[in-house]
Amino acid sequence: MTIEKQAVNGVKWTSISTVIKAILQLAQLSIVAHYMTGEELGIFALVQVCLAFCQIFMDMGIGNAIIHQQNTSKRHLSELFIINLMIASLLSLIVYFSSPLLAMFFEQAALEGYIKLVSAVFIIFACSRIHLAELQKQLAFTSIAKVELLSAVIGFFSVITLTLYDYGVEALIYGYIIAAVMQTLLFWLVSEFRPSLCMPRSWSELKKYLSFGAYQTGDATVNYFNSQFDLILVGKLLGAEVLGGYALARQFCFRPAMVINPVLTRVAFPVMAKLQSSDKLTNVYCKLSNMLAMLNFPLYVALAVLADPIVHIVFGEKWLHIVPMFQLMAIWCLVRSVMNPVGSLLMAIGKVKLAFKWNSFLLLLIPGSIYIGSTFGIYGVACALVLLQICLLPGHWYFLLNKSIGIPAKDFFKSLALPLIAAIISGFLAWMVAIELTNFIFFIKLTIGLIIGGISYVLCAYKLNPLFRNLLKGNFSLE
Repeated sequence: MTIEKQAVNGVKWTSISTVIKAILQLAQLSIVAHYMTGEELGIFALVQVCLAFCQIFMDMGIGNAIIHQQNTSKRHLSELFIINLMIASLLSLIVYFSSPLLAMFFEQAALEGYIKLVSAVFIIFACSRIHLAELQKQLAFTSIAKVELLSAVIGFFSVITLTLYDYGVEALIYGYIIAAVMQTLLFWLVSEFRPSLCMPRSWSELKKYLSFGAYQTGDATVNYFNSQFDLILVGKLLGAEVLGGYALARQFCFRPAMVINPVLTRVAFPVMAKLQSSDKLTNVYCKLSNMLAMLNFPLYVALAVLADPIVHIVFGEKWLHIVPMFQLMAIWCLVRSVMNPVGSLLMAIGKVKLAFKWNSFLLLLIPGSIYIGSTFGIYGVACALVLLQICLLPGHWYFLLNKSIGIPAKDFFKSLALPLIAAIISGFLAWMVAIELTNFIFFIKLTIGLIIGGISYVLCAYKLNPLFRNLLKGNFSLE
């Protein structure tokens, strides 16, 4: 099977899995929003902040290094498995014993118990990280998708059952742990890799993996603070209750990109790694950007335009006060969605050091911008994020894309401009319809707005975007 056919097949199965998982996650978010308070959601958001940080160090970038290197012996895989497991065990101990300090920092006493409860999950995930890397390198996305989907379904029903039995925040944590256990067990079943118990024989032979992983971990650490600093600062300065509403809008608006981007970038990463010395790479990345934009942009414009009925239907009337925040988050995520895939590109061509330098530069800008915005309250934070993200886009192209593989500005920005024009036109028409339906119930208002916006977007994109036309006709090529 050619790389193109493997990529298309991978996108198909990853899409099916990711879409179903997204539906489950949105359903879960909607249900817990009705059963939990803003403070409870805020506390779980802080647990997620801690989880996200620790997951960076769970394999120290070893999995991605295996994909990049292409050829890895079975002995090296076993040695890397042992190293990965040792790192995860140490990480779990650090998280467990640092939980009182985290609870003290955020001034939330209940946080200590929740963090201790979830600390063992890093060891669970570490037991299957090498298996997952091998499956990705082989482009076995059908197996990966089925494993992740089944795990997500089991985790979802666990959370809902425990929520109905009034477990509160623990319902979310137990569901997360159950899904992690199922995923690890299933990856062992579908992967051919079976580690042997052996300590590293030659550190010099493993240096290429560890060096790659070290830079990728450093980049991920810096990127973590860039992406999570708003949650940390809001939780620290404005409290768990304010954080609950902010995190609710943030999580929902992140969902489209979290669904769409991994489907394409997860497949694109090993494909770009195979093409890292090919002149096709520039064209592949521009197509990837175009596809992400034409999928993400109309969804985010719809979220901004139809925020009022969406919040009312999904979260309930008690959350209507977050509608302006919801709209700002949608705009922020729209811009973020097309800057995200550069990480996969830089890993594929082995330039993780460049990504580390860029994110280190952002670490000087983002925290300060958020802190200044926080002096104007929660909406100041959101406005600061939107403005900064827009201003960073030209630098993102020049320093990461042009410097790494020589993508011309006209090619990159054209790949974004065509989907954006179509999305704005369709969003404007949906907004005009929504104004006329002010007196209608929210469900009808949302349904009609989505239908008008969807039809107009398809027509505009078909007229403006050649890639959209080709995809509708079933024509796809890396050329």
